[in-house]
Amino acid sequence: MFGKRKKDQPSGSEFHQTNSEQQLFAQLLAETRADPEKLFTIEMIDRGNPGRDLDDRLKRLRHAGVTMTRPSPAEGVPPRSSSHSESGTAETPADELLPLSREPFTAETGDVFFIPDGGGRVLLGHVLATLHDAVYVAVFQRPEDLPRPADPLVVLATQPVVAGLTLPARFQPGMWEVVGNVTPDTARLLPAYTWGTDLDGVHVTDFDGSRSRPATEIEATTIPRRVVVSPYFIDIAVRAVVGLVDWHPDFEHLRYRSTPRSVDLFPAR
Repeated sequence: MFGKRKKDQPSGSEFHQTNSEQQLFAQLLAETRADPEKLFTIEMIDRGNPGRDLDDRLKRLRHAGVTMTRPSPAEGVPPRSSSHSESGTAETPADELLPLSREPFTAETGDVFFIPDGGGRVLLGHVLATLHDAVYVAVFQRPEDLPRPADPLVVLATQPVVAGLTLPARFQPGMWEVVGNVTPDTARLLPAYTWGTDLDGVHVTDFDGSRSRPATEIEATTIPRRVVVSPYFIDIAVRAVVGLVDWHPDFEHLRYRSTPRSVDLFPAR
């Protein structure tokens, strides 16, 4: 598994080789738990198998000027909290958004949360899916920015302003506070991704990577790569959306766009 990492400094790229995607996400979670304001971007480059297959691709990446670092052993990650009811997903009335009980650094699919905008107000976020230790979140407009009545369920039905795959290190009091749980509209919002290289062939995959096929020429150039970002990057992008900081080109992959959806390219069986 390849990951090309962009740090705060534009010239600081590192290459990560791990035995599995799960190991990579566990390492990133450990890092962001230790420092919730750590800035990084990981781009998934390839889904090759460990061994000679990866070593051959590593040589090609080195020729491209990407350096390699060996990850330190991942810290123990506590199991996800289990606060759902026996009947399934917990339900919270839309007009009663109260903080839910969650262990710090954890989130569940469907969690609705407040994300501070840096100016004393909040935007509404929604955990659309989990992937190993990562979460795919969408951030919507402030409820007060929509026509009345600003029911939270109405907000979640609008188009997100920011969306991306990140780590749950900021799900804790004072940062991203979970206030309810609503079944997410994954068919509408979960994207498809591409992986691979021009040398070995670009593939398109569904959101969780369970199904893939060779990408068409158009798909290879229009469907985004899977990118994992620091949760603090989500915070900064939100502040840029509301105009408190300048929008930076590094935020472009977090701006929500109507790219091909996972369900469109890989319909349910």
